[in-house]
Amino acid sequence: MEREAAINRCKAFFPLLLAFLCACGADAGLRRPKKDVYPDFQALASAHVEGRDYSREVYNRNSPVSVFAIHGGDIETATSRLARNIAGADFNLYIFNGWLGPDSGKLHITSVNFDDPQALALSSGGVFAVSLHVQADRGQWVCVGGAAPEAGRLVAAALYAAGFAAEAPCRKLPGVNPRNIVNRGRLGGMQLEITPRLCKRLETSPADLAKFTGAVRNSIFEALKKEKKDERLWRP
Repeated sequence: MEREAAINRCKAFFPLLLAFLCACGADAGLRRPKKDVYPDFQALASAHVEGRDYSREVYNRNSPVSVFAIHGGDIETATSRLARNIAGADFNLYIFNGWLGPDSGKLHITSVNFDDPQALALSSGGVFAVSLHVQADRGQWVCVGGAAPEAGRLVAAALYAAGFAAEAPCRKLPGVNPRNIVNRGRLGGMQLEITPRLCKRLETSPADLAKFTGAVRNSIFEALKKEKKDERLWRP
């Protein structure tokens, strides 16, 4: 009887333990299902209320560079803050924030299918873009993808010099599809896939956040300079 009672107590405790572990995984910075719930932005917007379930931040500063966090808020935590810091006061900025708490993953739309007209206008109307994402991997590192490989190598080198591990090109998540929101500008873009542990480090260390975003910003300027196709399109 005592053994049966102990087994029953363990059975009762297991769902609580599982819920706790799931919550810990979500807090690490990544909340999304294996498959997108919505095929595009219009479907998502039709099913949810803006200002309650999600919000958008759109700043067109007439810059040739746009910064994106299309999985911000509670979807891929830390990406919104990173995007704001990289954009600063001069780059264009687009952020989609999910506000459904643990259910925010249902608001995830993959980069190739993310077609909010305001985001598309910023990306396709510019020269270069950078997008921030959280990848499901261990360690503290960045996988640099996107359709601008030279810029990717520049940012990886700059991040390494600032004390962050980075891989370019990103073999796991290459992000080279021309329909990807980050690749629609004239020179393409960089897709930064950041591990949850590094996201947490950047969220809790202002010094590391400044070093990380400064390295990315400097790399963007350097990439535009190297192109030298139209010097009016970059700011020294």
